[in-house]
Amino acid sequence: MNFKWLTFLPFILTSGNISLAQQMIIHDSCVKVLEEDFADDRITLCPSSLPPIETIQVEGYSESEKEAGEPDCNTFHPDAATVRRYFSKAWQISGQDWMHTLTMVPCSAYGSMTLQGGRKAEWGIRPSRAGLIRLDGGAYQEYFFFCSKADCGFSPFW
Repeated sequence: MNFKWLTFLPFILTSGNISLAQQMIIHDSCVKVLEEDFADDRITLCPSSLPPIETIQVEGYSESEKEAGEPDCNTFHPDAATVRRYFSKAWQISGQDWMHTLTMVPCSAYGSMTLQGGRKAEWGIRPSRAGLIRLDGGAYQEYFFFCSKADCGFSPFW
């Protein structure tokens, strides 16, 4: 499945659609951060409860024609090693913070992965260091991620 629908996700989800990630439990090991991109908003970063990633497949990238003031999506083409590196450094955040605090851009990369234990998942990431993992099969589960500039300030992230 492709993640082109991620562009429209903020418009699709309403307060009536609550995923497990939006009910994220805040642990003692969570931290509140303020990044320059958030203005005065702080977000809470928590360790991910997902099992380790075994395999990652990159299946596609969003493409766009660069218009004045818009980012060039054609420069965001992370490979599987970069995606693995991103998810090894990213922290889990609430769906509320993911949708309303993070800077969203129309660019994305997407694909599939296998988690330890064999569970399949789909992933999507954006050059603004926002990510999403949706588990296949069983109960619907989404996990939202963010990686700070300090941890993910490497190419191709902005």
